[in-house]
Amino acid sequence: MKYIKKYESNFNFNIEIFTISEASDFHQKFLEKNKKYRKINLKTKIHYFDYNDFSTMFASDSYKKSCRFIIAYNEKDILGICKFAYWDMSSNYAISYLSTNEDFFSKGISKKLLETTFKYFSETYPNETLSFSGYSIEGWKYLRKSILEFSKKYSVKITEKGIEYPGRSGKFSEEDWQLMSKSREEIKNTYGSDNSYY
Repeated sequence: MKYIKKYESNFNFNIEIFTISEASDFHQKFLEKNKKYRKINLKTKIHYFDYNDFSTMFASDSYKKSCRFIIAYNEKDILGICKFAYWDMSSNYAISYLSTNEDFFSKGISKKLLETTFKYFSETYPNETLSFSGYSIEGWKYLRKSILEFSKKYSVKITEKGIEYPGRSGKFSEEDWQLMSKSREEIKNTYGSDNSYY
């Protein structure tokens, strides 16, 4: 487990890297310490988070050994979570999601989570490729540039997919469909394939 203190956008927060059991323990202790959080369903605040992620039932040994939760938090709130693991079916190390608490958008949290993830991955798996699940609309618009920058900065080879998720709205607008098509074309031009499952 690593501990990194960060300062961003006029408030302090910490980022810590957890195994599955450490993340589950951290969440439980956070609930015990913060009365406010006992009433909050974290899944409603952090869009892609799922409490089932803390379960290792039916998980492979390689998944359990590699799975990491990179969590941004301060004294009162869990600000964002990035999850990655080794997936046996695809034989890839992949980021499953990176999601910020909706009460803390536009404060640089996602970018700091990404940088911490890339730094950790470059040190832990220096010769491996980091894969990304399909982007959401917001992920493509606001995070992809940072992903490409950190890939270069930390010499981490990546593979991506285009937009596959509508994001927080839950549905695609006509403009979103056009952006999805453009994203897949850009991925195809970069990797020689759109890397989609379809």
